[in-house]
Amino acid sequence: MNPFARLMKDDVYLENSSGVRAGPYKTAFQNTQIQIFETSLDTTEGDKVVRPLPNGKEDYFTVTEIEFSSGLSRIPAHYTLHISKDSAVSKTAQNTTTTNNININNSQGIQVGNYNTQTLELAFNQLLEQINNSDASREQKEEAKGRLLSFISHPLVTAIVGASLPVALGLLS
Repeated sequence: MNPFARLMKDDVYLENSSGVRAGPYKTAFQNTQIQIFETSLDTTEGDKVVRPLPNGKEDYFTVTEIEFSSGLSRIPAHYTLHISKDSAVSKTAQNTTTTNNININNSQGIQVGNYNTQTLELAFNQLLEQINNSDASREQKEEAKGRLLSFISHPLVTAIVGASLPVALGLLS
């Protein structure tokens, strides 16, 4: 008889990397570890602990460490699973890349990609090309490039341009 049975009010499931669930197992849920009073438990580090919530949703935790105790006196054998909560953000904001091959003949001005820094890069390339091809002196060309660099290094411009800025800065070096 488990003297802690009356404290075990939470149900959890164990889900392996193939998505196969076992359980439910009774536990007293804690955010960093749980104890499951079983003599045999088929789980490994990296498996998921799934905790059903009253609103019908589920919390997911990753098993980071597994300890087994064969028991002591009146404490029965049990597993202690150290867990880490999976962030809802990390599940929905995982970056995935899809590669699509598209053949387009005799076309210009087509832009495909994530965050499309090509437009900014093209504009800076054209501006630098016009500066370099101008009839101005070498000193005037260097001054114009310096002012352009100063402009795109301004904090307000940096905030607006964001991720595209490194591309633009790379054009001036």
